[in-house]
Order: sequence, then structure tokens, then C-alpha cells
Amino acid sequence: MKHFIFTALISIVFFSSCTTSFKKGDAGLEYKIISDGNGKKLAYGNFMQLQITQRYKGAKLDTLLEDSRNYLPRTAACDSGSTPAAYLKILMTARKGDSLVFRILTDSVFKQSPAEMPPFMKKGDYLYTTLKILNIFDTKSQADSANTAEMKLARPKIFKTQSAKVGKEIEKNKAQIEADSRLISAYLEKNNIKAIKGDWGTFIDIHTEGTGDKINYSSVATVNYTGRTLDSMKVFDSNTDPAFNHTQPFQVSVGQLGGVIFGWSDALMQLKKGTKATVYIPSALGYGKNGNAPKIAPNANLVFDIEVLNVESEDELMTKNAEKTRDEEQLRQHAMDSIQNANKAKQK
Repeated sequence: MKHFIFTALISIVFFSSCTTSFKKGDAGLEYKIISDGNGKKLAYGNFMQLQITQRYKGAKLDTLLEDSRNYLPRTAACDSGSTPAAYLKILMTARKGDSLVFRILTDSVFKQSPAEMPPFMKKGDYLYTTLKILNIFDTKSQADSANTAEMKLARPKIFKTQSAKVGKEIEKNKAQIEADSRLISAYLEKNNIKAIKGDWGTFIDIHTEGTGDKINYSSVATVNYTGRTLDSMKVFDSNTDPAFNHTQPFQVSVGQLGGVIFGWSDALMQLKKGTKATVYIPSALGYGKNGNAPKIAPNANLVFDIEVLNVESEDELMTKNAEKTRDEEQLRQHAMDSIQNANKAKQK
């Protein structure tokens, strides 16, 4: 199972048409490397910037499972903590610019947990993973800086792709959203509440307007919130009430759709820094037909009081994190140098 987790986590790139035969690796893994032999050699502890593609190939089915070209390159550490031994052994022979094609039987991938094999997969078929090594970095801060630049370029494309998927999901649940909207509208009218509507159908009652530009897909919003169900108005969660044991502000990367319920994403993009609002979310934009037991029943409409404490761009936040990583690396190196110097002094 670890093979599949590895390929899923570091995703997958560019399926090779190379006709050279596969070599045998460890633990049932087979591989081939397409290389010109000129790039920087990968070393243990380096960080790799990868394009990754994964396919499932059976007798009657050839399915693209993931392609990082649709989003952005991935970074992964070349060490035993991040990479299974069978893959690491092969990667240690690779260079910048190389493409590595791995294949492994589903029998081997799911040998320890056969029940976890997806229904469309069959024993005796292969999972193919292709890694294109775009770059090799010596430190995590270098990898983070490269990732920040790639994210900035890829963000509009990623959000557009994710929004299209959300749109399909909303269309699929159109009847439920319309039924929920009638219930919410009736509640708002009864209580003389005037609300604006988000693009996906969330109702937003703004109490304090806030300042600056509206939150967008490149924003990271830090908020306080309290959530209730519309039918009972009973609180099911809050980060301002100590009774729920998490009073720290909540940070949301707005462009990463699916990180919070769709109703939150819809509402936040109507708000600004400093905004205080009450948000009414149709069940299909919340926890849907499954609910979130035991506090949220299936098809429950939700109400959130939200205060936007701060808004930063993802670029600003990633730069801060990269600077923090660089400073931590410098401190660790300084500590190691101090220890080595002290040991040398003792030996004299």
C-alpha cells in the first residue's frame, strides 16, 4: 500500500512512449530511466521539483489517475522519511532532466490491504507512474521559493479547474439547493433580514462592511466563527467559545476549494478584512445528504457568524513561510557548526 500512497502524495507527470524494456527493482517495482546523462546528479537529502503522471492500465481500461501538469509541479524530499526504499534506490541514480517510469502490479500495491483496491482496478494490472525531474535543490528554502513562483503562475488555472468541478456538483444538487433556498429565504423574510447572495447560492447578511478589496482566490483569510443549524439555532462549533476547545483564529486558503465547505468559500469571496457577517448556507453547500454526525443532520441548512480578522495574499504568506524556513535552517546550521567547533576544541 505504501507504493500507492507515495505515488498519490507526490502525484504524477508525462507518460513516456519510450519502448525500452523495464528493469527489475525491489519489492515488485519495475522501472526505466530516460536520460541524457548531463543534468545535476540527485543526492540524498536534496529536494526534487517534479512533474508527475499516474495511469492505471488494464486489459480493457487505460485511465489517467492524475497529472500534475493540470496544476503545478510538486516538490518532494529525496530521503528515506519521504520516499519508500524501492523508489529511493532508483532515484539516487537519476539526474536533473531525467524521466523515470515506474510500474507495479496492483497485486503488490494492495497486497497488505486488498479491501482498499478501488473497484475499477483488477489484480494482474499495472499502475504506471512517470516522474520528470524538473529541478534539484540543496535546501528546503530553495525548494519553497521555487514552489512559490510556480504557485503564483498556476493559481488562476487551478482555481478555474476547481471552480468548474464545484459548478458541476452544484448543478447535480440543484433541486436540493432550490429547496434549501426557499427555507432560508422564508426565515430571512420572517426575521426581516436583508442578505446578498453569493455566486453559488449562499446568503450573506453583512453587519460590518470591512475595508479594502474583497477576498479572492489568491487570499488567505483569518477568521473567527460560530456555527449553528438553521432549524434549532443550536451551536455545533465555534473557535471563540472555550467549550469547543479550539479558540485560535482559523485560517482559510480561499483558492483551495474543498479545504472548507463550499458555502464558506462562496461567502468569503463576498467579504473583506474587518467584515462581520452572518452566513446562511444551503445544505448542499454544507455537509449535504450525509451530514456530519452527531451534530449536523443530513440536509441540514447552516448558519455561521463570521468575523474576518485578517486577509493576506498566498504569495505574502508563502514568502513569510519561506523566510521562516530559511532562518530555521540557518539556526540549525549555526548550532551544528558550534557543536563541531566545540568537539574540535576538545580534541586539541
